[in-house]
Amino acid sequence: MTATEFVGRLRQRTTALSNTRETAYSVLFGDRLGLTVFLATVVLFGLLWRTAFLINDSYTLANGLYSLSNGQLAMTEATYGPGLDTPGASRYGGQWYARNYGVVVLSLPAVFVLDLLTAVVELRIALVALWSLALLALVVQCSHYTDGDWVLYGGTVAVLGLFGLNVALAQPLDADRTHLYALQLTHLLIAAFTPVVFYRLLSRMHTRRLGLLSAVVLTAGTPLAFWATVPKRHAVTGTVVVCIAYCLYRSRKPADGPVITQRRTFRALAYALVGLYAWVHAPEALLLCVALALVDIPTAPDNRPQTLARIGIVFALSLLPFILTNIAISGSPIKPPRLISGGGSLGGDAANSAGGSGSNGGGGGSGGLLTPLAPLLGILESGMRPLLLLGGELVSGLKTLQQQPDDVYHAFVRSGSAGSALDNTGEESVNLSLLESAPVLVAMLGALPVVRRLRLPSSMADRTLSADRVVDAFAITAFVGVVLLYNSRLPLHAQVTARYLFPLYPLGVYLFVRLPAVRGSLADHWDVFLWTVAGTVLIGGQVTVVFVALTVNGIGEAFQLHALLALGIAIPLGIWALCGRSEDRAGQAGAVLLGAATGVATVFLLLTTVEYYALGDAHLLPMMRALGELLALY
Repeated sequence: MTATEFVGRLRQRTTALSNTRETAYSVLFGDRLGLTVFLATVVLFGLLWRTAFLINDSYTLANGLYSLSNGQLAMTEATYGPGLDTPGASRYGGQWYARNYGVVVLSLPAVFVLDLLTAVVELRIALVALWSLALLALVVQCSHYTDGDWVLYGGTVAVLGLFGLNVALAQPLDADRTHLYALQLTHLLIAAFTPVVFYRLLSRMHTRRLGLLSAVVLTAGTPLAFWATVPKRHAVTGTVVVCIAYCLYRSRKPADGPVITQRRTFRALAYALVGLYAWVHAPEALLLCVALALVDIPTAPDNRPQTLARIGIVFALSLLPFILTNIAISGSPIKPPRLISGGGSLGGDAANSAGGSGSNGGGGGSGGLLTPLAPLLGILESGMRPLLLLGGELVSGLKTLQQQPDDVYHAFVRSGSAGSALDNTGEESVNLSLLESAPVLVAMLGALPVVRRLRLPSSMADRTLSADRVVDAFAITAFVGVVLLYNSRLPLHAQVTARYLFPLYPLGVYLFVRLPAVRGSLADHWDVFLWTVAGTVLIGGQVTVVFVALTVNGIGEAFQLHALLALGIAIPLGIWALCGRSEDRAGQAGAVLLGAATGVATVFLLLTTVEYYALGDAHLLPMMRALGELLALY
């Protein structure tokens, strides 16, 4: 081979690698701003990462991952926690099994990577280095949006300084908790795509600026960052919901991506996401599947049999991991280890009904006619059983709205000192309501003046919805479904920030950003919004710290103080939203109120992570641990 031929082949491979990199870049992040959102989110989540167990359910996932990494599906050893009988674990055939196997399997590569890093360097230093690299990449991306190189050079020096500070303050990290760290890392990366996909969705609907501002509201104005590194399903659910909405939007638009060339592929992908999510949490996946089908099929421009058949095949294939895991554990394809906590087992009832149908098929007067169809009828009955139970849960939630309005009020508006909302361990009210956790959601009240002007389709010919309208319909349907699904179980202890209602945070932010008044205020006064967020966090945060240190005694009082602050800003924001105006002074006022509500939630998030739930100063970054030790507020 001559030197010329070698150089030519090298250029070809370089071009191919560059094209592959650009394709992956476009598919994952959309554009440079999407990558910037991802890196900023990862850096934020890393700042708040605590290497300890916040909720007992995480012991089950960690033990499940430990067993799976050793080639066993059943949990054989209680490496984490007091034993194998921890919340979320299920017993079949004399053996204990975990739950949320979708994220458990996804965490296996992270276990391998962390084990590899542990063999080379001390684990805390390695994780600090990874966080510093993410921060450096963020600095590089931000430098492209500024004139001059001052951001690049100044940011690089700051990153090196922070890395040195963390190394100087570092203490050994428990290497025996690798499986916990792997779960946390996996959840962190999945949660980081929630604002990315949210940005991509809103930027396609409107503008990149509005998409970016919406991502800021979602990340800083909701408890997303609090739950991002907690091995629970909540952050995963938020990402799945946003991804379904994005795929649904793209299914109504001409495909313009480098990989997917037909918009019906996005439609099938939306159902595939639901099927894969069933591997994590079956009841919520079933609810999302029903919401998606109710919105998509009646309003789709193409419902030909071959199109629906393709979607059905993709959906069935996406359910294979869920089905195979269920068969391996319980022997039933629709009986997961745990389906609806506290409300019965869909899988158990379905399995029993399947057995009953088989026995009933040969008896009775019509048994001779139905005997050949008995297996098919048994399968149909087994498949319908989860839907019937889901319908029962939704009806129960509707009855709760009518019969127990106080519980609904405590779960969604004011937590206070409701007996059922208290922490069972300390009898302190440390479980904020949905509105207290994210006061910015009160802006959804702006939908009321919009609904009055809404025009419904005049005939079936108008049933086909545009891309943005079909996402609106899905968001509303899923929002109502989640509310009804959990109404009968709320309020509960050990929620902190209404974690069972977590899908409502991205859905709620999407719904109020779509309102003309909110959208106009953010678009016209984006700088006012951002300055208000910064001022509320930097100045208001210091005032809050001083007030907590001087007047608060205990975590319960601290949480209730933040609850009152959230409601205090939610009231004027709700009044503004009801007015439905964004012109001139009204728009500026709306931007200020939206920024203040977002900042109040951020202050609560930071103090909860650093001080209230420091978990024994278990912060991943040593500088955050040192900050937590300095803040002894009560």
